[in-house]
Amino acid sequence: MSNTNYDINVMRNIILESQHLLKKSSDSIENIVSDICGLQYDPYPAIHLNQYIVLWNRKKDFKTEQLDIAAYKDFKVVETWTFKRNMYFVPRDEYSLYKHATKGISRWGSSDESWLAAGDSPEIQAAEEKLKECLTEFDGLTANQIWDNLNLSFEWNQYRREHDDSYNLPIFRAFYRLCRRGDLLTCGRNPGTFREPIWILKEKVGFSDWANDPIDEKQAIKCIVEKLIASLGVTDPVHVAHISGYKTADILLVFEELESEKKILQLPNKIGRKNYYIHSSKTHLLNARADEDCREVRLISPMDTIVRDKTWLKTFFDYSFSFEYFKKKGMKWPLSILVGNQFVGYLDCKMDWKTQKFMVKERNIFNPDFNDYKGIDDAIEELAAFHEAKEIVEKR
Repeated sequence: MSNTNYDINVMRNIILESQHLLKKSSDSIENIVSDICGLQYDPYPAIHLNQYIVLWNRKKDFKTEQLDIAAYKDFKVVETWTFKRNMYFVPRDEYSLYKHATKGISRWGSSDESWLAAGDSPEIQAAEEKLKECLTEFDGLTANQIWDNLNLSFEWNQYRREHDDSYNLPIFRAFYRLCRRGDLLTCGRNPGTFREPIWILKEKVGFSDWANDPIDEKQAIKCIVEKLIASLGVTDPVHVAHISGYKTADILLVFEELESEKKILQLPNKIGRKNYYIHSSKTHLLNARADEDCREVRLISPMDTIVRDKTWLKTFFDYSFSFEYFKKKGMKWPLSILVGNQFVGYLDCKMDWKTQKFMVKERNIFNPDFNDYKGIDDAIEELAAFHEAKEIVEKR
């Protein structure tokens, strides 16, 4: 941040305020999820799942059942594949927008749009109708229950568990198509390590052609990119591309269009070697007084948007951490410690649900000013209480 006219604390506060991390919000779950541009679902169960930790850091007095009710009972937010084709919760009212804006994003070699088009045959369409007819009778089934009702459990197990592609029946592909199109919705998740989803037809919960609203894809992308810029506070095309999965070259064109319409503003001085942008709704914050005395603590999940782009994180917060999601042995789940508007280190935590012990396996404080800061201990106690732990065990 050297050689600029920007106050580092002002920049950080704009970012954190935009992400509901400067102070906890009393707003509704759907409004918070809208403001932060979706809530990523992640099944890693070392502690409460990512979506719960993200909201615990942002919503005042948050309880896990609040998200479950909003997502699986009231359908104020719904699960769908969006950025980088990962699973996210998005507001129901924005579902069509996200589906149109992200259908062309590729992952594992294809996008939803191309995958759906490749299997669009009379045989698959007939299988979809057969599957819908079966599901009309039920108010929610797991995948295994669906195939049990259709007497296809053996074939499903051979296909899914034995990876025998000779059992890749048209009706199985029809099932995935219904899920990706939003014809099947998640109406609950069973207990267990990876919380098996329970599926229901959209019509059973009062939705009709909600995913097929006539929205132009280009305009949808433009709208979502604008929302991302507002939610990230201070950003640039590479950052937005990294978070979303869009190509940087495509994002550059959207930035140019939004800037010409004065919906976003390029900051007059470079930060490092880059030009950064701010949404027009945030420009008044550039002249706000930076509060350096706030020492509220947030324990940030490694899947939280605020820490997903390491280059951007290093630029604005002078902070980084290592994280290997797929390491099977000795895997850490580092919770970055945010005190006020600065990251001071991270914790590696685990909840033992059987013994109801909340374990702090490792505490790394990079900023010596916070070695003995009581606010961090208080935050650990609050997180343990959020898990309904009876005891906190910490290795020193």
